[in-house]
Amino acid sequence: MAIKRNSPRDRLVRNSSRVPLTRGGPRAAPGKNTRRQEKRLLSFQPFSFAPAQKIRSLLSLAGLLSMLLILIAGVGFGLLYGYRSLTAGEYFALRKLEIKGNSRITSREILETADLVEGANTLALSLDAVEEALAKHPWIAEVSVKRVLPGTLIIGIREKVPAFWLRRGETLQYADIYGTPIAPVIPGKFASLPALEVEPGAEDAIWALPDLVRSLKESRLLSGMGAVSMVRLSSARGVELFVEESRLKITISIEEWLPNLRRLGLTLADLNRRGELSAVREIRAQGVNVWVEKISRDHG
Repeated sequence: MAIKRNSPRDRLVRNSSRVPLTRGGPRAAPGKNTRRQEKRLLSFQPFSFAPAQKIRSLLSLAGLLSMLLILIAGVGFGLLYGYRSLTAGEYFALRKLEIKGNSRITSREILETADLVEGANTLALSLDAVEEALAKHPWIAEVSVKRVLPGTLIIGIREKVPAFWLRRGETLQYADIYGTPIAPVIPGKFASLPALEVEPGAEDAIWALPDLVRSLKESRLLSGMGAVSMVRLSSARGVELFVEESRLKITISIEEWLPNLRRLGLTLADLNRRGELSAVREIRAQGVNVWVEKISRDHG
């Protein structure tokens, strides 16, 4: 009996009928792949704006920015032109200057210090610069400057008040009520004041000077500070006053300063009432006591 052998081609055809046409499992349904592909295509669609629309939007924005820049430049030029017209015109020229509060400083000196000239434009003036220049003057304690359009400037000044003469090296200077130097003593602005002397170690006693000056100004017996020729601050003795006309020396202890001033006033009033003040050489107020030393008869 003859055996029928299968040829390689027959085996290939027979085996091929058993192998599926798609990899990875059974063949998928015909409609599913088609729907998935459509979804993938839809998800990768380009942007909805066309290039032409983008260009038109950019051009519109650029045009708007250009118009805005032109408008800003025009406004700035108009403001600059207007400011130059106002500051260059004669309508706001300085024609009137009012100075209040000055007694020692002359008006001419104030004009020179502030660098003010007649006809200067009041709008162009810097009030802060004028105040800063005047504040550097040694006799000015406070200053204010006010502008009244169109052409008036008002300057208010509070001058420093000298209370003593104070020697600094070879120079004699005016000093205020706190012993702070103000300016050198010059012949044209001379004022007779008591000399202030501060001994080494007595610098802390300067705080007592305002009370002392006020007490002497209120005193009816000593005609203010004019009757006192010198005030000396000493760390050991306190405050010493020298009255030149009567050759009277008054010493006041710093301890219990205000009570000592009150006791001194009562003592001076009592001596004056009894007519004995002219015979007194020294008065010393210390603690709760006041010592009075009279001129001896032998002294003549």
